[in-house]
Amino acid sequence: MKIKITIALLILFNVTIKSQELNVKINGGPSGILYDSTIGNGTLKFGGGIGVGYTYFFSKNWGISTGIDVMYNQNSFKLNDGNTINSYEVDDQTSAFEYRVTSSKYKEEQHFISAAIPLLMQYRTAFASNTQWYLGFGGKILFPGKQTVKASADQLQLSGYYPDLNLLIDDLPSHGFGQVNNWKDETKTSLDPSFLLSLETGLTFKIKEKTQLYTGVYVDYGLTNLAKETPDLNIVAYDPNGIDNTQANGTIGNKRIVQDTRYLSAGVQLKLGFSLAKDKPQPVQQKTETVTQKEDVPVQEPPVQQKVVETVPVKTELTTEERNYIEKKPLAFQEVGNTSVTPELASRLDEIAKILKSNQDTDLNITGYTCDIGTKERNLEIGMQRAQAVADYLKNKGIQSNRIHLFSKGESEPLVPNTPAENKPLNRRVSLILVDGK
Repeated sequence: MKIKITIALLILFNVTIKSQELNVKINGGPSGILYDSTIGNGTLKFGGGIGVGYTYFFSKNWGISTGIDVMYNQNSFKLNDGNTINSYEVDDQTSAFEYRVTSSKYKEEQHFISAAIPLLMQYRTAFASNTQWYLGFGGKILFPGKQTVKASADQLQLSGYYPDLNLLIDDLPSHGFGQVNNWKDETKTSLDPSFLLSLETGLTFKIKEKTQLYTGVYVDYGLTNLAKETPDLNIVAYDPNGIDNTQANGTIGNKRIVQDTRYLSAGVQLKLGFSLAKDKPQPVQQKTETVTQKEDVPVQEPPVQQKVVETVPVKTELTTEERNYIEKKPLAFQEVGNTSVTPELASRLDEIAKILKSNQDTDLNITGYTCDIGTKERNLEIGMQRAQAVADYLKNKGIQSNRIHLFSKGESEPLVPNTPAENKPLNRRVSLILVDGK
């Protein structure tokens, strides 16, 4: 019931939120079941998977993601020699007895396919120009398919002990007791769903305007057991008609053999993220074009055309005064760690936006700087955040995003020496450089 409620909540979540980034991924590494056994040993083998999902970013750094992952998982399990596995059976004469199976070189090769629904919190922050560090953490619901088990043994000794008669029968093949050599068989066992803890981290690289490449590592760990408990099931089935077709049952569900069965998957992964967010300036362009078309309809009326030119002035180049207003004086972010546009900066940026609107062929390079307080990595991050804050303000004023190019130089290239300390505020700045179109 709990699983059904969780699935319903996830479906409702998927329907109601608007995704900002669609992603596809591929991963690989050891993936399968961690066995805890006192009489055997399990080994994880290489697995891998694919997944699709999306992330909704509700702030600049934080988001929430979901989707679906499909994984191929595999294991091997070896039973120690000399152990006898007991279970209670009834023979063809309806007599109850203790069925004893002693194996030599018993081994199972196991694999299964699983699907998982993740729900992860995502955090990302600028690491360098066009590079970010990301962290995802949360949980998954794992739905495993049936486990395929290929079992083999050099030798199986099948015996029956009748306690009422104090009789042990170990050499009566026609009734299911005897020795089987070079035995092999295959079976399938059912597994239970499991809740997983999930963690992923790495770097993202901007490869196109709306495309990010994620590279990193991941780990998923199960909080509950995958095995369905079958404490009375032996590793092979009793057959009262003989020992020639002895069938495998598998070891995973027998608590006397395997005490714990937790899921584990870890390795490396690659993701491609495709942003679905719309550019804010687009509606502004459409409105401008609509006004121009409406004013241009009466082509034969020269006075109307002259009004259009006065309403939407278009310049072929900026004046020297306009260029100096934009480029000569950096935007001051004097407080340590400040990455927000102050009212004083807003007033100047309003004028800069007006100038940029008058010439649509001019791009703008925005570069953020810091003083030498803090690490180089942190200063690069703060510099990028300052540049981004200026870019966001200009975009909100109608400047197209494709005209804006962001950079961060952190504490490098100070405007003035950082000593004495009074100079440091002058280095906490953002510079603007105009780039003329061809």
